Amino acid sequence: MFRTVTLGIFCILLLSAGQTSLKYGLLRVGGVSVLEAPAAAIGKVFSTPYIVLGFIIYGISAVLWLDVLSRLDFSFAFPMVSLTYVFSLFIGRWVFGEQVNASRVIGVLLICAGLFFIIRSRT
Repeated sequence: MFRTVTLGIFCILLLSAGQTSLKYGLLRVGGVSVLEAPAAAIGKVFSTPYIVLGFIIYGISAVLWLDVLSRLDFSFAFPMVSLTYVFSLFIGRWVFGEQVNASRVIGVLLICAGLFFIIRSRT
């Protein structure tokens, strides 16, 4: 089980890295508007290396996650994905320079508390 949980955490880190790459790429191209200009948005998406890289990392994470889902209870594995909220708080602050207020920190701490109880219920 330790190997599977470790793989799960690795998948979640990849998921966060993929999302970070997508966001960085979107910032570089000035964003996209799929609903207003779908052809232009698709062109921007597939011509921006950071966005393509983000999709690749995201895809690798999804494929590896299949292993995790096949070995752990769904009610145990899927809540682990909420760790992305924890990682996104730090990434937002230190990579994108976003403001992190007390409400966001408290929210992430509550998520961590919930994960603690889910993990504890496994033993």
